[in-house]
Order: sequence, then C-alpha cells, then structure tokens
Amino acid sequence: MTFGRREFAMAVHHLSAAAGQRPGDLLSADNPPERHIVLSILRKAAPALGLKPPVLATLDAMLSFLPPQRGHHMVFASNESLVSRLNGLSERTIRRHVEQLVDSGLIARRDSPNRKRFTRRNRTDGLCLRFGFDLAPLFSRLGDFARIAAQMDELRERLDYLRAKLRAAAHLSLARDAEDTSALAALRALRRKLTVEDCAALLDQLSESPVENALEDAAQPEEMTGNDGQNVRHHHRSTKENIDKARTISAQDVVEACPEAAAFAQEPVKDEHQLVRHGRTLAPMLGISPELYAEAEKRIGIRSAALTIWAMVQMQDRIGRFGAYFRSLTLGPRSAGFDPARLIRSLARQTAPSCPRTI
Repeated sequence: MTFGRREFAMAVHHLSAAAGQRPGDLLSADNPPERHIVLSILRKAAPALGLKPPVLATLDAMLSFLPPQRGHHMVFASNESLVSRLNGLSERTIRRHVEQLVDSGLIARRDSPNRKRFTRRNRTDGLCLRFGFDLAPLFSRLGDFARIAAQMDELRERLDYLRAKLRAAAHLSLARDAEDTSALAALRALRRKLTVEDCAALLDQLSESPVENALEDAAQPEEMTGNDGQNVRHHHRSTKENIDKARTISAQDVVEACPEAAAFAQEPVKDEHQLVRHGRTLAPMLGISPELYAEAEKRIGIRSAALTIWAMVQMQDRIGRFGAYFRSLTLGPRSAGFDPARLIRSLARQTAPSCPRTI
C-alpha cells in the first residue's frame, strides 16, 4: 500500500509540526500514515524508546481499531475487544502495556467517569466528547520517531561492520600468532552484545587489521550478458559512468533544487551524511517501507536512493502513488537507465528564479 498526495500532505504535516515548521491549519486530520508504516518506524526506533515487542503488539492492536479516514486518533475499543485482537492476552498485561505507552508519550488516556470508551455528540452545537485511548501524541511525533529510526539503522549498520572487522582482525592476528591473547579475547567478546565503543577498544588491542576499500556510491550488481562467457559486451553507458554523474551533484545543489524536502529537515543539510539521513527519514512519510527503501539502496546505491526521495518530495503534486513510483524508478525496468542526478538538475532549472529579460 502506498500514499497519495493527501496522505503525504498529512504525513509531512506531522513531520513539520515536530520541527516547529509550517502552519498546521492547511491540512486536515484524516488519512494519516498507514498502520504498517507507523509500526515499521516504531520497531526500528524501539531500542532508543525503551519499547519491547509485546508493548508494540498492544499498540498495533490499538492502531487496528482506527478507521482509515477519520477526524481524530481516538480508540474506543473495549478491554474485551483488545484481548480478542491480541489473541487472549490478559487484561492485566494490556493495562501494563498501556501504562508504558502513556509513560513513553505515545498515547494519552481520555477517561470518562465510569472508564467506558465512547463518543457523545451534540449535533446542535457541532461538538462532541470523546473518551478512550488517544493516539494523537504518536502521530504528532512520528517525524521524530522516523529520525530516531534512521539513526538506529545507521548505528546497527556501523555496529555490524565493526563486528565483522573485529572478527576478521582477530583471525588475521591468530594466523600470525595462534596464542595471541587479545585475538582470543576478541572472539570471546563477539559472543555477547557489544557497543561501538567496545568494538573500537578491542580493535585497538589487535596487531592486525583487514584491508578496507572505499565504498562506491552506487552498489549496483554487475550486469550480465546473454551468455555465460567471460567476455562482456561493451555497454555505451557504464555503471561507473552513472556513478560519476551522480557525484557531480553536491548536497548544496540538492538542497537548492528541492526546497520542499529541505523544509522538513530539523537542521540545515550541509553534507552527504545529512543528505542521506534526511532521505531515509522522509521515505516512510511517503509510504515507502524500510524494506523497500533498503532494497533500493542495494540496487541503485545509498546516495541515489536518497536523491530519488528528495526529488519525489519536490515533485509531489505530479505523483499519484509514491510507493509504486519509487519502486518503478529504483527496482523496475526503468531503473537500468535511471539517473537521479539528472532529475535533480531538471528540478534545479524549474526552481531557479527567472531572470528578467533585457531589451
């Protein structure tokens, strides 16, 4: 499932509200980010938020009671309904999960005097009273959670890399000296959870280190020819050529060409790291799942995937289904010749101020 223009508008409204940008009276409160996108963001951000999977399962059950189009984020489900939706989980456990969600600032309780959950309407005055679990805090902070999820992704990637580097360094040290105590200690340490600092400290104690190569921006798989021979036919537009073209676009060029995307950043985007991180933050707001985005990063490269997101936000009014469009550009038949840098340059010409004509 993907977002349309209205859903994206609501999503970026939540993102900008957290950053104190853009007035909120331009958008309505219906069609918020879909449930699977919200849960995907929260699962990645959960370690930083201190949320366990069972608590997220209770939140997922609450989200399942919200209608797709609505003017509120209130859950009116009874305890019995929640127990049923959670496959018989006890009410006592659900109450404990609710308290943790309240303490985490994800939901708020709007209790009626008798603790029942319902809506009471006054159609004459056009007012109503709603009592139940209010999920508005979750949606208002979704942009912050998306940023935390992106940071957790980067931390996991760095930690996985350091663990692999540590293991390789330890084996290299043992190949030189089978009794190397530091290498043996490093292999034992890898059996438990390690922080980035732990890995760095253990690497400093080893005498050997594996060879590290520069990472190319677009990690595309090698294109195969029609036969299994080793002689590869010449391609007019090579992968290397595409990589070089992408690198001609600086972070400042992207910011100037895509002011709509830049407006939702909490801080000015000045370098490649911030450019990629902001792309990862905006992707869920477009209804692009982390799995799809990760697949695109593998296919066309980390930087190219981020540039695609920036461009899509800038041209949002011309896109009907964001997820389908992103998949088509990065993974579909069009991906072979797709150059996000060319798209950014085209947007730059459109956003550049027109010069007065001289006579």
